[in-house]
Amino acid sequence: MGLRKMLAAFAVLVAVSVSGPALAHEAHDPPAAVSVAAAPMADGHGSDMAGMPAVSAGMDHGGISADAAPRTMSQRLVRWLGAMHPAAVHFPIALFLVAAVLEIAALTLRRPVLTQGTRVIIAMAAISAVGAVVLGWFAMGLPGSDDVTHTYHRWLGTSIAALGLLSWWAKEHWVRKPGRKRELLYIGALTLTASAILVNALLGGILTHGMKHLMF
Repeated sequence: MGLRKMLAAFAVLVAVSVSGPALAHEAHDPPAAVSVAAAPMADGHGSDMAGMPAVSAGMDHGGISADAAPRTMSQRLVRWLGAMHPAAVHFPIALFLVAAVLEIAALTLRRPVLTQGTRVIIAMAAISAVGAVVLGWFAMGLPGSDDVTHTYHRWLGTSIAALGLLSWWAKEHWVRKPGRKRELLYIGALTLTASAILVNALLGGILTHGMKHLMF
């Protein structure tokens, strides 16, 4: 009995530690733009790079670039709401991963009591995921000029919100009418949601920091 309690506590700690890297999926401060200026050559002539526009050190995560300041109230509102995405996305990421680890611990240790709180956790995670996705669309703008990484991040994030709502519905369906098929549907939906979150967190880190931030 003591071993089971220790394993259950360890599972909760793992949930918190696993959610840490995913929470770093967005940077709070965008990289500063690096201006490319002409450097004087030894012969006194300027470099061929003179007159080139400023080059951003990282990828712009918003639909409005740093150089194009919004002029209308609606543009300012969209940019401000989009800036809330990095903070809002942390909440559903942590909740879904904690719920998944608790479900795994309950199944492994055969302690259903560990899942008593997951019903509320998943409901809060699903609702907050929808809000985070809406803010993400404000941040990235309408699709059309996205590169491959932006495109995958956008649509995978949108899919996570849909999977989260499916997980919530499946959980409620299973709790109210227990059954093996309903249980498998819930476990499958939650597994897909957690897996998609981990992948999308990686894509978000690449967008913000570039590929080299993962180098060991």
